[in-house]
Amino acid sequence: MERLDSNQYQGMVEDQDNTSNAPKAKKSIRITTTDSNLERLVEITKSMSKEIRRDFDKMYGQILDLLDISVKTPVISALAQFWSSDLHCFELPNLDLVPTIEEYTRMTRLPIDDNVGVYSYRGRYVDERKIAKLIGLHPDQLKLEKRGAIQGLRKSFLEDHLEALAGHGSWHHFNKTLALTIYGLYETQGLNPVPAILADTLLTLEVCQKKNGGTLKCCTHLLYVWIITHMYACELRTLFPDPLRDFGRIKVKMQEAREWKKELADIQDNKIAWTCPWYSPYEVIFSCDSSSGPKSKPVEEQLRGICFQYDAPDVSQLLVRVRAAWRNVQRKGDDELGKPRVSASQEYNEWRKARGVPEYVLREAPHAEGSSRSSDETLKTMASKLERARAQIKQLEEVEEAAEWEIDALKRQCKKKDEQIERLKIQGEDARNDTKNWWGLAKNYHEKNEELSQKVIKRKLKAKRKKQEADETIEGWRLRTNVQRDKKKEWMKRCDDMVDCVNYHSIELARRLGEAEDEIDRNPEIQLPPKTVRFMRYCQDLARGLGGSQNA
Repeated sequence: MERLDSNQYQGMVEDQDNTSNAPKAKKSIRITTTDSNLERLVEITKSMSKEIRRDFDKMYGQILDLLDISVKTPVISALAQFWSSDLHCFELPNLDLVPTIEEYTRMTRLPIDDNVGVYSYRGRYVDERKIAKLIGLHPDQLKLEKRGAIQGLRKSFLEDHLEALAGHGSWHHFNKTLALTIYGLYETQGLNPVPAILADTLLTLEVCQKKNGGTLKCCTHLLYVWIITHMYACELRTLFPDPLRDFGRIKVKMQEAREWKKELADIQDNKIAWTCPWYSPYEVIFSCDSSSGPKSKPVEEQLRGICFQYDAPDVSQLLVRVRAAWRNVQRKGDDELGKPRVSASQEYNEWRKARGVPEYVLREAPHAEGSSRSSDETLKTMASKLERARAQIKQLEEVEEAAEWEIDALKRQCKKKDEQIERLKIQGEDARNDTKNWWGLAKNYHEKNEELSQKVIKRKLKAKRKKQEADETIEGWRLRTNVQRDKKKEWMKRCDDMVDCVNYHSIELARRLGEAEDEIDRNPEIQLPPKTVRFMRYCQDLARGLGGSQNA
């Protein structure tokens, strides 16, 4: 089995009929790209320190480098014209190209690891509270907007929030919000987003082809770096170790979409960098799940494949199938497949020729019926002159562009120097102001410290006087307590004496009353006066009462 280069066809596509060998004419369709204004986001990222940026790169890859790359939208518009809905690749007249996961992971520095899963849509929107918690907002502050079936946050809202987080120094939430702003994806929780980014790009191309036009709303930066590197990086192999940071070494022409389309249509397989300078494919994803992997040419089974959108019916089963496939990734390298080639195999070229590649029409011009042969010849002559003029203009434009590129580079250097000088001036002024402020604060602190010291001394003296008064009061109460204790002892003694006296006399009274009663009983003839009788009864009652109290 021969090994294909990573840029050859490896995707899974829908069923198609390949029985016809005759080339089919394919008209141009209007495909545009969104002109993302990234100037404000670039300014916001300048507030990140080197440490914060390293943390961001470690978590989310080198996507911040994409902000420094200016995408020439005519390149993407022209490239999109060659997208094949049957093969799911860019079907140029002389070769087939499609970006691979390995190339995208190399550009973003987010390799596919067996220990780290890949991000995939779970079939439902993320709860608003989770998004708010992710970026450090209260759910009531989240301003989700809905357009049709899609809901999300405006870029301006996220940029405002990024500026606020940078001002407060909340870099944890800053990095998560910045990743959400660039990726357009919810926090991937440690999952690799590269397959989702590439899938979103290819699906967007597919939708635009199906609708015969539209706007590419995807990560066009990576697609732009990928195609320009393949086209112009043949001579930069030793000067191009980093896909994004070294991209400025490539001089890209200033052309319209029509001119880019013609250049893509004319490109030959020996004039393109099949393997990018920064990519050495020592191992590639050979298959997932039960797929048999790439062959020297596509087979019928591979041309079926799956391609769906998330709002399609019964999509949950397809999502389960995709996630299961990603859990069974099979990789192979040089040991199994041999050294990679830098061109397509003979078998693939024969299959491609037999299939028939569409002839792309740059633009159809209306012709009036009954036009004469002389008019056609005149038009051909004018077209020939126009082509020569365009060639001359292109040469001049290339010279001018090279000069402009050097001028722009010098301007950028001057601008950076001016910015550094301005920052140093501001830092110097801030340092002087900080010094003055610190002297003023130190003086105020010294005065307040003296004032507090005096207050502390006064409070200590006052507390000492109050303590002395309290000690004197306590001593007085102690003396009074001793006097009262002595008086208590004296009264207790008196009370005890009185009790003893009462006990003695009560006993004596009872004895004498008994003797008196005995004598009265012996002399019944004695008649006592009534008052005497009442007195004796009183004494008897008193004796009994005293006797009962004593017993109690």
